[in-house]
Amino acid sequence: SQSLDFYRLYGISSSKVRWLNNVQCNGLETNITECLHDGWFEHSCQYNQDIVVKCFDPYTLKSPIPIRLVDGSHSAEGRVEVNVKGEWGTINYHNWDIIDANVVCIMLGYQFAIQADRAASLGFESGSGPIWFGYLNCLGSERSIADCGIDTPSLYTAYYYYSHSYDAGVVCYTETIKARLIGGSQPNEGRVELYYNSAWGSVCSYRWEWDVREANVICRMLGYSFATRVWGAGQFGEGSGNTSVYRPQCSGTESSITECSHSGWGTSCSSVYRDFGAECTNQTTSVRLITADGASSNEGRLE
Repeated sequence: SQSLDFYRLYGISSSKVRWLNNVQCNGLETNITECLHDGWFEHSCQYNQDIVVKCFDPYTLKSPIPIRLVDGSHSAEGRVEVNVKGEWGTINYHNWDIIDANVVCIMLGYQFAIQADRAASLGFESGSGPIWFGYLNCLGSERSIADCGIDTPSLYTAYYYYSHSYDAGVVCYTETIKARLIGGSQPNEGRVELYYNSAWGSVCSYRWEWDVREANVICRMLGYSFATRVWGAGQFGEGSGNTSVYRPQCSGTESSITECSHSGWGTSCSSVYRDFGAECTNQTTSVRLITADGASSNEGRLE
C-alpha cells in the first residue's frame, strides 16, 4: 500500500465525525483498533488532515523472496541480493540497519545479524544490474523482507539511478545466543550475561536506556513471564572480558535480545556502562473493572 495525504485527489469528506487521531501502527496489526492512538472521538483535526490510502495488489513475488549473500569469505556474510522477476539485484543502503539485516539473516536460516553496513564498508564488492529496493523498513519480527516496508509504490520498478557503491551488506551470526543471571541471591535475579562468540559477557548500555523493556526480553529468553525489577551497572558485581551486546534497545515484545536494535556485539565497554541486572518472575497478572452501582460493565476503575 501507499499512504497519501493528498485529500484533494479524493475530495473532502461530508462527515463531520473524526473517530481517531494520531494513529500509530507497526504494520503487523490485523485491525486499526490494535494501534496506538489518542482515544476515540479525541481530536482537534480539520478536514484537510483526513488521511487517504491507495492499496496495491499483492506483488507477484512469493514470500520468502529469493535472497542470497554474495562476495563474502563464507556463506553467512556478503552483499545482499534479491531475485525479482528472475533477475538478481541489490538493495540500497539508505535506511539499512541491523533490524533489516536481522530479517535477511533469518530468511537465510541464521540466528541474527551482527553487522549491517554498506557492502563496500564491510569489504564486499559492489554489485551490478538492477537495485530492486530503494530501502527497507523492517520491524524485526518479519520472516521475509516481503513483509517489510518498501519505499516504492510499484515493486516492478528498479532503481537504476542509485549507485551500487551504496549496496547493502550484512554479516550473519551462526550460533545460538543464550542468557543467564549471575550473582543474585536467587536464580531469578542477577547480572545479565549473554553467550556470544563462545564466551559469556555482560550488557553495555547507558543507565537511562536499560529499562524494563530490555529486561522483559531477557526474562522471556530465560523462560520467565516478565521482569519485575531492573538494576543499574554493578548491582551484582562486575563481569569480565568483553561485553556481549552494546546498547540494546527493545520494544519489550521481542522473544530474544537478538531481535532488538543495538550498536554492535563483542565490544569493549567502560565499567560505568556495563553489568546491568534484572529480576524475573513467572507470576501471572489479571485485570478487572470496578464499576459504580448501575454503571455499564465495560467501564470503571482499572485494577
